[in-house]
Amino acid sequence: MAPRLRVPILLLTGFLGSGKTTLLARWLREEAFAGAMVIVNELGEVGLDDRLVETSSDAPLLLDNGCACCSAGEDLSATLERLFFDRLHKRIPPFSWVLIETTGVADPAPILARLSQGVVGERYELRGLVSTFDARLGPWQVTSHPECRSQIDHADAIVLTRIDAASPEALAEAQACLDCLRPGAILLASANANLSAATLLDALEGRKQVSCGHDHSHAHHTQGLTTAFAPLEGLDAAALRRAVEAALASAPDALLRLKGLVLLSSGGWMLVQATPDALDITPAPPGARPPERSGVTIIAHLKPAADIAATLRGSA
Repeated sequence: MAPRLRVPILLLTGFLGSGKTTLLARWLREEAFAGAMVIVNELGEVGLDDRLVETSSDAPLLLDNGCACCSAGEDLSATLERLFFDRLHKRIPPFSWVLIETTGVADPAPILARLSQGVVGERYELRGLVSTFDARLGPWQVTSHPECRSQIDHADAIVLTRIDAASPEALAEAQACLDCLRPGAILLASANANLSAATLLDALEGRKQVSCGHDHSHAHHTQGLTTAFAPLEGLDAAALRRAVEAALASAPDALLRLKGLVLLSSGGWMLVQATPDALDITPAPPGARPPERSGVTIIAHLKPAADIAATLRGSA
């Protein structure tokens, strides 16, 4: 009997702001993932990351009904089943891979369990779980946020990101942290998303055991984590920067992630990204599709994200 067709899956996770989407966008421009289907899971009322990546097949599919490890878990399983049967019955073109990007606060353990069950487990094959780890913030995030620790605990390959922005001391600390927490994982490095898809897949090829063999106990989410969307539109670039900087200054210890596409008064779109240690406002990538609403999504703890959003709107 011929072996049953199983579509390979790559699961991409990593804590908020560690560079998942930037790497994914690069990989999808390469031959190794030509024809890939992409599923993006986002936390917040307005999706963004699915609009920042381009694929050679259909537009990325957005799961925005919460986190894939919790409320959106059934949506992920149903989406994979539907994709398989649509492919089987030629309702959609064949796809070579499925790449799943989780939210930054996803615990991969229950996602891995779902990928091994039922029709999904029979018709798909997990080729590896890849976790991004910020070279500057990672050691703090992994001790402060249980989701980050679980992402490292379950990783087949860890990509140490933002190494170009880290000091030699910070880079050494991050590497020592990963060596201690996950000595069996493949460790790769990325500066400005320069890690190629081919290099990643070559590294994963040597793995004898992928993540479905790990313990699937569910880590709890960071306590007090909230999200809010702050609509922004009609500002010039300088006013936008001042407003975002004021919002960040109002909650220096509470912000985990701020990200969005904002329409300027000039008509251009700007990509706004902030983490606890950096703010980046740049023109939107050429292939970015405009979102349904102009503004930014804020993810915070210790202080309600809605309060930060109110400060941002008040400063605009």
